[in-house]
Amino acid sequence: MSKVMIAALSSVCVLGLGAGARADETITYDISLTNITHGVVLTPPIFSLSRHKISVFKVGEPASLGLQMVAEGGATGELRAELEAAGVQDLVQMMRPVPPGATITVRLEGDKKSRINMASMLLPTNDGFVAMNGAPVFAKSGVKVLHLAAYDAGSEANDEVCMNIPGPQCGGEGFNVDDGEGYVVPHAGLHGEGELSRRAFNWGTPVAILTIRVVRDNDDDSDDSDSDSD
Repeated sequence: MSKVMIAALSSVCVLGLGAGARADETITYDISLTNITHGVVLTPPIFSLSRHKISVFKVGEPASLGLQMVAEGGATGELRAELEAAGVQDLVQMMRPVPPGATITVRLEGDKKSRINMASMLLPTNDGFVAMNGAPVFAKSGVKVLHLAAYDAGSEANDEVCMNIPGPQCGGEGFNVDDGEGYVVPHAGLHGEGELSRRAFNWGTPVAILTIRVVRDNDDDSDDSDSDSD
C-alpha cells in the first residue's frame, strides 16, 4: 500500500494549547490517519484533543449541524465551532483530502488525560462519514492503534445519485437541509442502486486506521491505562 505523508505545518490550520498549560504537563502526539479503502476518498479531516470526552456523534441520535455538514459536503467549519465551544486543548483542520491507500500525519499537544475526536466524509456517499469519538490517546507503550468504522449521518437520503454527491467522483452538491433517516447509524455501504458502482467504491470494515504516537512526554506520571473508548 502506497503512503503519502503530508507535513502538518504546510497543510493545516492549527489551534494551539492555551496559555495556562504548564510545560511539564504537555505531551506532543503525532496522529496518523490511513485510508484503507480501495476506492473511497476521505475529505480533509478535522482532529481535536480535549481533556474530557466530547461526542462527535451518537448512534441512534440525530447528527449535529456540524456533523451533517461534514457528512454531506466535507465542510468542517461548523464542527470546528462545536468542538471549540465544548472545550479543546488543540485542534487541526486538514486542507487536503486523503485518497485510498494514503496516510496523513498531524501533530497535536495535550496530556495523559487527552481524548481524540476526528471526522471526515466518505466520497462518494450521500452522507457517509468516518469519525473517532473521544478515545483516550495516551499509551504507556508510546503507540496506540485504533480502527475506524463508517457511519451514516441520517441527514440525507442514500439515493447514490451523483447530482446529490460532491467530490471528485461525482461533482454534485454538498450540504443541504433536506431530511434523511433522522439519526446516525452504522453505514450499510453502497447498494449500487443509483449511479455508483459497488465494485468501484464499496468498502469493508474498518475504513481507516488511526495511529497515535507519543513524540514528547514531559510528565513523569504514568498511572493511566491504555484502554480504548468508542
